[in-house]
Amino acid sequence: MEKLLIIMDPTSKNQVALNRGVELARATGARLEVVAFVHEYLDALPNDPVIQNNAKQSLIKLRQNWLEQMLALTDCTDLTISAHTVWEKQIHQWIINYCQQQRVSAVIKTGNRSETLLYTPTDWHLIRECSAPVMLVAEQKWNKAHPILAAVDLSTEKPVKKALNNRIIDQAWHLAKAMETELHLVHALHTSVVLADLDIIDPVSHARKRKEALKPKVEHLCNTWHLTPEQVHIVPGPAQKVIPSVANKIKADMVVMGTTGKTGLAARVIGNTAEKVLTHLRTDLLAIKPIL
Repeated sequence: MEKLLIIMDPTSKNQVALNRGVELARATGARLEVVAFVHEYLDALPNDPVIQNNAKQSLIKLRQNWLEQMLALTDCTDLTISAHTVWEKQIHQWIINYCQQQRVSAVIKTGNRSETLLYTPTDWHLIRECSAPVMLVAEQKWNKAHPILAAVDLSTEKPVKKALNNRIIDQAWHLAKAMETELHLVHALHTSVVLADLDIIDPVSHARKRKEALKPKVEHLCNTWHLTPEQVHIVPGPAQKVIPSVANKIKADMVVMGTTGKTGLAARVIGNTAEKVLTHLRTDLLAIKPIL
């Protein structure tokens, strides 16, 4: 990791994104860019550009002072850090545009786990649209978190998804090495509920056969990444349930997974697996998009 973009959250008591970014920067040698946002409607003020600009600059200065105070409390003077405040209402759009113009190893922010048909939070926009990997940091985690868990699709034959699997594992492996912890892999064996309910397939025997068929791939992964079979979890069930379940079982410090980046109505109605996983996850999530 070379450059981490940390998004501050003025509503949060514990700046978990900043703390996580500082931890990763110390482990990887990455530079930190820390950004705070502020925006207020100035319609109530007189329609005078000078008065409105003075009010805007005062608000920016106030937020910048807060940002510098948070950095001082974090004790990160040993790191290379740039910190600034941006006047912007559409936070996600600024981040997306910035990542298109700059080389960012990861965007790091506190995770938000809610969405309605009428409201899409910043996190969801970033998972769907940001070109850089997006790390959403959990505010409440289990006390002792250790391994890095990479969620992969071992059943796919699509070149794009195979390439994404390699990116996910490579990123997770480097994180595990930097954090001096283990790498684990998880693959969800999804079985059609409809076919099982109609007794067209036996889900238990079907999962057993698919797991057996994946053995050569699992052995190859173990040899390539120096893993033991116990570090590869092949579990029947939908990914949005399997991944949080395995993460909970091994007390994963972070889950690294891919996201297809569905947008618009498809994203709201169908959703992305990464978003569904985030709803149930009690640890950090790093979402990576395929290179198209």
